[in-house]
Amino acid sequence: MAPASLVALGDALADLVVAVPPEVCARLGVEPGTADFLEFDALAEVVARLEWEGARAVVSAGGSAANTCVAFVADGGRAALATACMDDPLAQAVRDDLAGRGVSVPVRTPGRGRTGRCLVLLLPDGERAFLIWQGERRRLRMLPDAVEACLADTGSCHGMLVEGYLLASEEGCAAARDALRRAVALGARRMLALSDPALVRTRRRRFAELLAAGVDVVLGNEAEATALTGTDDAEAAAAVLARHGMLGVVTLGARGALVHGPGGRHRVAAPGTPVTSAVGAGDAFAGGFLAGLLSDLSPPECLALGVARARAVLTVEQARAPVPPEPARRP
Repeated sequence: MAPASLVALGDALADLVVAVPPEVCARLGVEPGTADFLEFDALAEVVARLEWEGARAVVSAGGSAANTCVAFVADGGRAALATACMDDPLAQAVRDDLAGRGVSVPVRTPGRGRTGRCLVLLLPDGERAFLIWQGERRRLRMLPDAVEACLADTGSCHGMLVEGYLLASEEGCAAARDALRRAVALGARRMLALSDPALVRTRRRRFAELLAAGVDVVLGNEAEATALTGTDDAEAAAAVLARHGMLGVVTLGARGALVHGPGGRHRVAAPGTPVTSAVGAGDAFAGGFLAGLLSDLSPPECLALGVARARAVLTVEQARAPVPPEPARRP
C-alpha cells in the first residue's frame, strides 16, 4: 500500500527562540500562548534589543505547516510543503532542514528577499508567545504555483492542509481558498489548522468563510477551538464542528486530545511528560494525527499517534534543529 500523502500550505520560517521571564511578554504586549504580527524592521528591533540585554537566541527551522510535514513524514507519510522560499542563506538552511527530514519543497521565489521569521519568547513554564514577520508579501502570489508543484512532486494527494496563519492577510486567505478548491478536484480531504487563538478571534470572519466554503477536518487547541465556535470548552467546540459535518480535533495540553465526528466522540489522555517548551507541539500532534487519518486508522489510533509526536517535541526548546544564525544587530 502506498504511503499517505499530504500537501501543506504555509510559510517556512526561521524560528528565533529566546528564553525570557514573563515580564518581557508584558512589556512587548503579547499574551503567552498567542501570536502577534510585526513588520520586519519592528521585529528586528525587538530581537536586537533582547540580544543587547543579554538574551541568547537559538535560530532553528520552523513554520507551522512545515513542522506538521516533518511529523507526518516521521510517521511514514509523504509530505510536500507548498510555500515560496526566498533566495537568502536563512531560506537555504530551512530548506536543507526540511529536505533532510524527507519533506519536499519544490518552489523557490525568484529574486532576492528575506525569509520570514518568528521570534519565540520561551517562558520558564514552557509556554511561549510568538512575534512573527511572515515574509515578503510577494511570496503569496507564488502559492498557487507552489501547490501545483507539490502535486506534481508527490504524484498523489490524500489531504490538503492549510495553515491558519495564512488567514492573517486577505492574500493568504485567497491562497487558502484556492488550495482547498484544488483539493476537491483531487478527492483529497480538506484540512485547516487553526494556528493561534488571538488570530482566530481577530479574523474570525475569514475562518468562518473558509469553513463555509468547505473543510473536512479542523485541528486546534482548546483556546483556538472555543474562539472559533464561541463555546466554553473543548468538548462543546468539537461537537459544534461535528454537527456541521467536520471532524473536530482539539488538543488539551496535559489532558490529552479529543475528536468529534461521524464516528462519534473519542478522547485519549496524555502521558506525563516534563515540559521544556510547547513550541511546535501542536504542529507535531497534527502531523501524527493526520498520518493516521490519511492511512485510514481509527480515531483513537490517530489521537495516540498525535499525542506521541507532541510528546517528543515537549522535551526540547525548539520545534526542529538549530540552523546557523544571522549576524546580530544592535539597537
